[in-house]
Amino acid sequence: MTHEQLTLFELEVTQKNFDDGLECLHCGIVQPIENYQAVFSGEIKRTCKSCQSGHKKIIYKLRQENAYPDKDYKCPICERDMDEIGKLGQSRLQSWVLDHCHDTDTFRGWICGNCNTGIGGLKDSMDRVSNALKYLKKHKDSLECKKN
Repeated sequence: MTHEQLTLFELEVTQKNFDDGLECLHCGIVQPIENYQAVFSGEIKRTCKSCQSGHKKIIYKLRQENAYPDKDYKCPICERDMDEIGKLGQSRLQSWVLDHCHDTDTFRGWICGNCNTGIGGLKDSMDRVSNALKYLKKHKDSLECKKN
């Protein structure tokens, strides 16, 4: 990928690292920009193709080792079943997602897509989850005070 192929946004994001390459968020190795995948939004994934390939192999292996949930299964986080999760017809939400520990590459369980996105957005950090809980409680308390 050359400078001409990048959008203005991509140039701003990558300019200071472009000449040396980008640092992979997973392995930490600085690599040429060609070793990264561009996504539909025009942004560049910050995980190199090699790490993405390794991640796919881990997910495949864990799927082979861990049975897919039965029809009565509920997400252990939000406690919704597949009928409730997929009721709006969004195909992405109509299957369980294999959740795994990114540090040890071990299976944690099957969860819904929304909960997987939430955990991923918090980078599997207990501190961030705790801070999110405190934030939500504080906001809820402040709203309840306004109601009375």
